[in-house]
Amino acid sequence: MLLFLLAACGHHIPEPTGALAPLPAPASSLAVCRAEFATGTLPKGMVVAHGALKVDVPSTQSGLVLLHPDGAWLVDGGMAVGFETSMREVKGLVGFAMREASKGWTRAGTPEEVLGRAGLAPAMLKGAILSHGHFDHLGGLLDLPAVPIWAPAQELEEASAVAAGGKGSILPAEARALVERGRAISFDGPAVGPYPASWDLYGDGSAVIVPMPGHTAGSVGTLLRLPDGRRVFHVGDTVWVREGYEAREPKGWLASSFDSSREGTDEQIQRLWQLHQADPELIILPAHDRRQWEALFGAGDCIR
Repeated sequence: MLLFLLAACGHHIPEPTGALAPLPAPASSLAVCRAEFATGTLPKGMVVAHGALKVDVPSTQSGLVLLHPDGAWLVDGGMAVGFETSMREVKGLVGFAMREASKGWTRAGTPEEVLGRAGLAPAMLKGAILSHGHFDHLGGLLDLPAVPIWAPAQELEEASAVAAGGKGSILPAEARALVERGRAISFDGPAVGPYPASWDLYGDGSAVIVPMPGHTAGSVGTLLRLPDGRRVFHVGDTVWVREGYEAREPKGWLASSFDSSREGTDEQIQRLWQLHQADPELIILPAHDRRQWEALFGAGDCIR
């Protein structure tokens, strides 16, 4: 009971000083499909501090399929089909908590099945972009063994440490796969809004990756320009639900314990709040807020 109550505890993030300009919006030939791997619900008091524990929020493990004349990419891969096998190396309270958390998810499809709904076979992907290395984002990419995985150097360094027997937030089996197939994102592009550097995936501004360290040291966000003119900012697990950036609220205590840096995560939430204030038409897409995914994609799976 005490652990359940602590899940809803959290600090208040102060209002930042200054203002941010809207993010850029270049023309785009990008099509985007939703790749939903699993569904579930989570207590609101866990996904956002000071939320009601008896109110459940629809949750998702979803990724994005990017379709462009220069090739197809996948952002995140959900939880591995063989998650139980990967968990055999994780012992103690952490292992118990992760196994219990995994029971709340209902699988919507394997990575190959989900890609098929977007009209793709795994061999058609140029690569996968990892928002961060936790099991519900990286794991499913193990089921696409020929696809290179792109992530910042910090995420690859943690994977190397875990694969060598050290501690970290990446599961050992998944760390070994990331070491083998990982490619380092080089943020050699200019600053984008409050983010100091960027990687323009296609070179035309339709899909731009920015560093968002906090939830993990190598967390990234993906800024997309849709063909209908809307702009979407996929922010991984910086916040789990929209209330996180709307009210400058961190995740609940238990969920925040998975953030590698509370201060770094708070700073990223402040930036999202500022962007939302300056640019309310920007669609901020937390990786697990099923309400936001349904509002974006409606009854369909693709925006073409």
